[in-house]
Amino acid sequence: MDENSTANQVGVRASDAERERTAGTIREAAGEGRLTMDELEERLAAVYRAKMRHELEPLVADLPAPPPAPKEPTRRELTRGDRVALGVHLVLVLALATAVLTRWVASGMVFFWPIFPIFWAVVSLAVHARLRGVWGWPPYRTRA
Repeated sequence: MDENSTANQVGVRASDAERERTAGTIREAAGEGRLTMDELEERLAAVYRAKMRHELEPLVADLPAPPPAPKEPTRRELTRGDRVALGVHLVLVLALATAVLTRWVASGMVFFWPIFPIFWAVVSLAVHARLRGVWGWPPYRTRA
């Protein structure tokens, strides 16, 4: 920070949230191997003793800033081709489910074996929808 902003914060008391944020930055740096255990203990003790904002700044001045939080993937609009492809896939899954259920009823078996092909057909539909970007993934397929 420059001298003016530091001078403005000399009389400002530090909040618990600011102390915790500073302590988190110090813990993260220690976890990355940037600080020894002794330095970690010294800095954490100084963080929790600090009463003013300007006392917190020197404790993290030599540490890199934390990386920005990752952005949420955006949901993209499905193209007509995407909707057609997913619609065809859905019809095929429903046709398969109808066929195996009909076969199971006609065979009179007690064991409900159609659950296996139906399960995998639904999984394939979910993967197809995911790859088409229905649930905001993959982010490289988003539109401006």
